[in-house]
Amino acid sequence: MKAGMEPFDVPAYLDFLSPQLLAQLVAQAEPVRGVPGLVVAKGLQSSFPSLLTSEALAFVCTLYLRTRGQLRQVLQQRREDRAFIDAVTADCVQRNSTRPYLSSEYETVIGRKDASGRVVVGPQPQAAPVGTPVSVPPFLAGEQVTLFGPPDSARLCINAMNALHRRLPSEPPIVAELVAASGQVPRWGADGEDSKTPLMQDLLQAAQNLKECFEGTLTLKDEARGKTYALAETGLSRPIKRIAGLALPDGNHLLNGQPLPLHLLDFALHLYHLWQQPEALVFYIPKLENEEEAAYLKELITQAEALIKEQHPSYSLGTIRLFVVFENPRAIFRIAAMAQALAPHFLGGSLGWHDFLASTARLLRNDPSYRIPIKADPNIVIQHIRESHHILVKALAPIGALKIGGMYGILYEDGNAASFEVSMVGYIKDVVTQLRRGLDGFWVAHPDFVRIGIALVQAWRRQQQDPQARDLHDLIAALVPSPTERDPLLAFVNSPDVAGLKESDPLYLRGVLAANIAPHSAPSSDGKSDSLPIPKALTNSHPEEVRYNIFQALQYLADWLSGHGCVALPATLTNAQGQPIFVRIMDDLATTERSRWEVWAELHHGRFSLAQFSQILAEELAFVRADQRTQTRRVQVKWQGEPARWYPIAARLLYQLMTDESPVEFATELLLPFTLPPVRQAADPWAAVQALCPGRYRSPAWLDAI
Repeated sequence: MKAGMEPFDVPAYLDFLSPQLLAQLVAQAEPVRGVPGLVVAKGLQSSFPSLLTSEALAFVCTLYLRTRGQLRQVLQQRREDRAFIDAVTADCVQRNSTRPYLSSEYETVIGRKDASGRVVVGPQPQAAPVGTPVSVPPFLAGEQVTLFGPPDSARLCINAMNALHRRLPSEPPIVAELVAASGQVPRWGADGEDSKTPLMQDLLQAAQNLKECFEGTLTLKDEARGKTYALAETGLSRPIKRIAGLALPDGNHLLNGQPLPLHLLDFALHLYHLWQQPEALVFYIPKLENEEEAAYLKELITQAEALIKEQHPSYSLGTIRLFVVFENPRAIFRIAAMAQALAPHFLGGSLGWHDFLASTARLLRNDPSYRIPIKADPNIVIQHIRESHHILVKALAPIGALKIGGMYGILYEDGNAASFEVSMVGYIKDVVTQLRRGLDGFWVAHPDFVRIGIALVQAWRRQQQDPQARDLHDLIAALVPSPTERDPLLAFVNSPDVAGLKESDPLYLRGVLAANIAPHSAPSSDGKSDSLPIPKALTNSHPEEVRYNIFQALQYLADWLSGHGCVALPATLTNAQGQPIFVRIMDDLATTERSRWEVWAELHHGRFSLAQFSQILAEELAFVRADQRTQTRRVQVKWQGEPARWYPIAARLLYQLMTDESPVEFATELLLPFTLPPVRQAADPWAAVQALCPGRYRSPAWLDAI
């Protein structure tokens, strides 16, 4: 069967890969000996002979053939649910025209049933019963301080594995005492999803590196740095592999002309090669939306384990364990049902709040009164995620599952004491907030935060056991020595959590989604101010907020296209004295998704003009190209080398993502073709993608002239 012919196994994958592009991919691929119908991108098997064996690929294909029907069904249901959500929201807009947004009479899609009686968004009509108790394996018991980062670099892998031993040059002695007393080791979320551009060479290198991490054999001799990197003998982090979401196809492995699911390929190869190591068979699963999708995943695991047991009778069924990242507004209401659907594999859950906010913005995109929390707000977790944290704890605590918060991604500039302090203030606030809400841990974006995080948890636990204990106070005083920063922070730590909504409040369900922010009128401004220390009263339509989103997302997309899925972008925070202090914000694809939905809504609903948006985009392109800097802004992704090739394309993609009347569901629908050889290796990738994906890409003439 040729690409584009019906029936197509998973029609939703055509949103990412056109029939013309698939045909070109097949034409350029190489057949796999012993696996009928399978072709693989040229050079992959020879580059990874021990990973992409014919036997391993046959295992992948068999698993796919056994589960493709259910995958097709759940992704088709997603499409139908999106159409239902959009139709109901549009209908609500008509009836809401005279109702205040923050009134109980204001209608949304939450709680509405489709024609089959399913609640598409919101809690089930009847509360889910307490599910199957979770048994946490000994190697994952304890605090869940988790470093997240991609494993495609051997050096970064070793740094992540050795994070417990990474001491800051000025580490206070109390950190070492608390870390030693805790007896804990970090977790490492080995991320093959939002923080990784899905270039297949890199993904396979990541799989190889992670395999060697579990085997204890990973080493690296860096001639340029004159260093040899090796795994520590003790205290190694516990790696947990995060695979791609269900929606993403893989154009590098095609069976009968059709793409294999990227999540299935990555999961199955890892299982096939590491089935003997239970510690390796723990996965982070992103972007599930409800118990129906969880049921598909359960079937995938059931079939995979059955295939492994056929080949290896000593394998113990039920060894695979899962953390689910509850980062979708539909999933947050179905945690208990999803946990039960995944039993006995379910281990715990995390709340990924960037994707959570982005997905909510997509869900409510047609509601002109909805506002996403502004990206420049450093207190989003404290102010807007409270109800979601409580739901996570309420659903998972009774079954003994692990409950983990989200990412802290505000990094400090090296050698800048003021930057370190404001970064620590935010970090401590986020950690304390999540611990006081009953979570077992959180994510961090850099190894430098791991030991401090473990120390904070240990000090917090001691204070909970003995309110007179001074460890937390002393730790904070050591990390934040300036009284102007330290004293307000200590007051925050010793105060109750922010007030939230009770479950009986009519706005509670919207509060869970942080969809209870009062609309604001657009302030008047020409958008040319450079005062990026963000005012607390800044609104989504303020030109500085729009500019901030454009500036960050533009650099991120250029870096993503260059092959790097996460980048620490310079930004500023205001310290306690009102001064702008440079920090670095770790951006990944989730942060860019929430940026594009924020700006898209302002343009779509007429709160910001297309002309003003275009002017700001042109100004930011010029700013980046000239590598300008001001007191509050610096360029991280320079317009040189590989990014110089991709910046014009990044600008076109950003324009389309933020201005299309009917935007793509996921940014990767536009981005993915640029990871594949027929487009990526073309002399003119933009011309190539337009030819291979006709009608999908557009940009204004002024951008085409760049």
